[in-house]
Amino acid sequence: MRTPKGDFRAFDATCTHLDCTVQYKKDMGVIWCACHNGKYDLNGRNISGPPPRPLIPFKVIVQGDEIFVSKQL
Repeated sequence: MRTPKGDFRAFDATCTHLDCTVQYKKDMGVIWCACHNGKYDLNGRNISGPPPRPLIPFKVIVQGDEIFVSKQL
């Protein structure tokens, strides 16, 4: 996703509550899980609902017109 400030961020799209798929809700400014209304901020931190842990971040590298995403170790 691209934040309002123009930064690129990527996370595992699996909610840390019950493994549902999360989605970026630009209009709400959050990453949202529809299963139980869990919300994460744009840094992947759980901010409301039942998710017990933050999302797993991925590494994002921008090189010219290309964007590379890899698991962050």
